[in-house]
Amino acid sequence: MAAECFLRKAELWSSDEMTITKILHDKIHANGIEMHYRFTGQGAPIVLLHGWPQHSLMWNRVMAELADQYLIIAPDLRGAGGSSITPGGYDKRTMARDLRALIEKLNLGPVFLVGYDHGVGVAYQYAGAHPNEVRRLALAEYALPGFGYEAKLTPSRDWDVASSWQLSFFTQPDVAEMFIRGKERELLSWFFWKMSANPEGVSGEDFEEYVRQIIKPGALRAGLNYYAAVWQDMDDHSETARRGKLQMPVLGIGGRWGFAEKTSLLLEPVAQHLSGTVIEGAGHWPADERPDEFARILRDFFQADSP
Repeated sequence: MAAECFLRKAELWSSDEMTITKILHDKIHANGIEMHYRFTGQGAPIVLLHGWPQHSLMWNRVMAELADQYLIIAPDLRGAGGSSITPGGYDKRTMARDLRALIEKLNLGPVFLVGYDHGVGVAYQYAGAHPNEVRRLALAEYALPGFGYEAKLTPSRDWDVASSWQLSFFTQPDVAEMFIRGKERELLSWFFWKMSANPEGVSGEDFEEYVRQIIKPGALRAGLNYYAAVWQDMDDHSETARRGKLQMPVLGIGGRWGFAEKTSLLLEPVAQHLSGTVIEGAGHWPADERPDEFARILRDFFQADSP
C-alpha cells in the first residue's frame, strides 16, 4: 500500500537533531466501529498494538526509529485513544476482528505484528485466526489468560508485576469505576511509577495526554472492560491453543523490571518457534523507557524474514 494515500493531519517527533519523522493520523470504519490509527514510513508493514492505560501514542518513538525501513501502523483499539468507545466487545477475539477489518481495508497483506500488554491477547487471537497473514509475531510484557494471567490475580506478600492485585479489582468494573472516577490522574501516576525501571520513562507530555484520554466519557469504563473480559479471553485463548501452536516465528519481549524472561516462558504452550529477549533498564513500559532498544530488537527480529 502506498504511504502517500494516507496523507492527513500530522505531528512531528525528532529522534535526534538530524532526524524528523512525521507521524500521520487517519480513521476508518472497521467491524462496526471508528478506528483511529497512526502511521509513518514505507516498506513492509508492521502493526503495533498498545495496552492499557495507554493508546497508540505509546509507539511514537518506536515508530520513528523504524520508519526508514517499514510502513508502521499503530491503531487505537476500541475504547482507547481516538477510536470508538463501545458498551461491549472488549474480549480480545472481537478486538482481533476489528484489527482484521483495518488490515483488510488498508490492503496491508501479510504483516509483522507486535502486541504489548492487552494488545498481546489481540495479536494472539489475530495470529491464531489468520496464521498466513502474520509473517512474524512479537509479544511484549503480558501473560495470556489461561496461560499465566490468572496467577497474577492473586495478591502476594510482596507486590510486583508478576502478582498484580489490581487486575482482580478491575474485573469488577462497576465497583472499580466507582472508586477510581475522579482519581484517574492518581491511578496513572501510580501505574507509571510502580511498574517502571525509570520513573521518568513516560514523559510529562505523554502523561498529560493519557490523563486527557482516560477522563473522556466512557473511557475509564472501556479500559476496565479490557480486564473484565479476562474470563471470556481465557476460554477463547484456550480454544485457539487447542487448534495447535502458532507456527510463525514468535518473539517474547520483557523488561528486566517487568516480566523479564517470564514473557517468553509463558508463551511456550502456544508458540512452536519461540525465542525471547529482555530489555535492560526497562520495566513494564519498554517502548517509553527504552524505545531505541525496543526498536532495535524488532528490526533484528523482522529482518530475519526479509524478502
